[in-house]
Amino acid sequence: MYTDREMTLDLLKITKTGTVALTQAATEISNTALRQAILQIRNQCEQSQQLIGQYAQTKNFYIPAPPAPNQDISTINQFLEQSISQTATV
Repeated sequence: MYTDREMTLDLLKITKTGTVALTQAATEISNTALRQAILQIRNQCEQSQQLIGQYAQTKNFYIPAPPAPNQDISTINQFLEQSISQTATV
């Protein structure tokens, strides 16, 4: 029997996979209007994934990783900003 937990986690996985696939598709489309349509669908898919994730958490079907420490976030943010600025000047 297909339980609510299994169904919810499958939906979560499907929407995550869909979001990744739509993001990849958008990067490969040269038609601006089509790219915007794909990005809009991707955003809707991401919103659905967030809602399903919230539902899964309320039912204790899914427990997300704890937030990273602020120091780690600052270090990574600084690294990414430096990488972006170096890439922009190349």
